[in-house]
Amino acid sequence: MKKLWILFGFLGLVSCNQETTQQPENITNIEDYQVYLDTDETELISQLKAEVEELKTEAAGDTTRIVLNGSIAGKLNTLFDLTGNVDYLNESVRFRESVVKNTYIRPENSKHALAQAYIKQHRFKKADSLMRSFTQEFSGPESQMVQFDIAMELGEYKKAESLLDSMRNTGDYNYLIRAAKWNDYIGQLGTTVNLMENAMELADQSGDQSRQLWSYSNIADYYGHHGDLEKSYAHYLKTLEKDPHNTYALKGIAWIAYSHDSDVEEARTILENLSKRHPTPDYLLDLAELYEFEGKEQEAMALKEDFMTRVSDPEYRGMYNAYKITELIDAGQTQKAVDLARIEVQNRATPETYDLLGYALLTNGEAQAALENHEQYVIGKTFEPVAQFHTALIYKANGMDKAVAAFKEELLETEYEMGPVTYKKIEAL
Repeated sequence: MKKLWILFGFLGLVSCNQETTQQPENITNIEDYQVYLDTDETELISQLKAEVEELKTEAAGDTTRIVLNGSIAGKLNTLFDLTGNVDYLNESVRFRESVVKNTYIRPENSKHALAQAYIKQHRFKKADSLMRSFTQEFSGPESQMVQFDIAMELGEYKKAESLLDSMRNTGDYNYLIRAAKWNDYIGQLGTTVNLMENAMELADQSGDQSRQLWSYSNIADYYGHHGDLEKSYAHYLKTLEKDPHNTYALKGIAWIAYSHDSDVEEARTILENLSKRHPTPDYLLDLAELYEFEGKEQEAMALKEDFMTRVSDPEYRGMYNAYKITELIDAGQTQKAVDLARIEVQNRATPETYDLLGYALLTNGEAQAALENHEQYVIGKTFEPVAQFHTALIYKANGMDKAVAAFKEELLETEYEMGPVTYKKIEAL
């Protein structure tokens, strides 16, 4: 499974004309981002908590105070982004639900905000149902954008393409970032980068900081995926210049330090810092991979077990299902992995979730069923290297050696994106 922090793409590091492999120069430099590692959010978090309590007192449980309750929801969402505490996200959603319930005049804006909050919780069908409740009168461009986002999450690609075509406007920032996402899905990475560069230019012209932050961090991902690692690194730094609290950008830098620079200690320093100030469960898996790379299996296993314990909290709902499936497989609980993968496919029937189902079936001793699954739902429907790797494993289990060789040739170009641990498994195909 492709981890959320594996952000980058194909990079040829070895010249065919060289007899020996040379270690590439490091891209990351701690002097560039040390100040952001030292950022202390304590005061900001305390201030937000105080503001939330003050607003709650002012609202005094009156659900009709929709402006006030909307403000509370927004601040709780920011607290979730800063702390990783899922309780803030869930409480934010409850306030947004109250706002929607009590908004009678032009309710579309409050529904947009609630739908986006449901997406954050991975309640994609709930978001879809909410957006379908709109009358034609309110189904304007903003609604179409949210509906496109939901359709992409649910794997409803024909609907997503139709929505994208209906809102086509190459001079509009919101259109461009969605067109970039679509082109990434269909494997047109060069077009994706061009569209995001255009969107970033519009964001800079507008001076809208939220748009600039989104543009810088996302184009950093795409640059990495495209093999432009220096540009990727530079735009993570630009993100941090705008928002010193941006943990996403630091996480991206950690991957560059690990997978390109082979600086495991620096990657660990960044991730341990982030896991303390923004303790989301996925950092445990990130750190576990570093220990696995070093051959420290006990340390890696302890972190993975801690992860599974934490995400068993029902407050997370299905937010970590994709991670859990892979961890169940690694722990030998393959039937549980199959069962959870079937649930995830019901929640969001994308090529990636079907890939997890096929991989779970394979490890559960059902190689033929895994092949049938992949032939129907995965092969030719996603360009993700992880899905290609799982497909190669399924082909191998079914004795399809020529197909394995073709996939292996492609996968040998993904060392940076897949990372050292998985790349060794690719070499062993």
